[in-house]
Amino acid sequence: MNDATTFSELTQAWRDGELAARDRLIGLVYDEVRAIARRQLALHSEATLRPTELAHEALMRVLQQTGEWESRRHLMNVIALATRQVLVDSARRRHALKRDGGVATDLESAEAVAAPDSLRLSEALDALAGSDARAAEIITLSYFTGLDRLEIAGLLDVSASTVDRGLRFGRAWLKEALADGERA
Repeated sequence: MNDATTFSELTQAWRDGELAARDRLIGLVYDEVRAIARRQLALHSEATLRPTELAHEALMRVLQQTGEWESRRHLMNVIALATRQVLVDSARRRHALKRDGGVATDLESAEAVAAPDSLRLSEALDALAGSDARAAEIITLSYFTGLDRLEIAGLLDVSASTVDRGLRFGRAWLKEALADGERA
């Protein structure tokens, strides 16, 4: 039995009310989720979460949804977006604390961010999705899940050259959008 079949069977069993199927499904992707969390925290120096905390928070957000994932690709996109949202929410809390002049009472609160890069990136990705949804999905999978171009191509069922074009366009678009934000 391959991963796609196992994923589909477990997803259907969970929809049918089998909580054990949900746990087995999470077991299939848990190592990937932790790897995503580690990569994201390495990229976001302002983040104060630990990889396990980020992975668990993202999974909790995903598990609160209905489990109506069409495929492993869809689930990985949902996890990537949940990870992104956890980082954005964390950045917003730190930024609000800094802006409001709150008194730092713990280590996380004491580390205010100079510029809320996670927020700017999230807004730029949302704008990119409005311009080119595939490029935004490719960038999200690359940046937030850490998949390489061949893994993304397999997940999206497109050629590696299509992924390369999406990465080039998406990166250029984001670079320009983020540079415009700095000048504003």
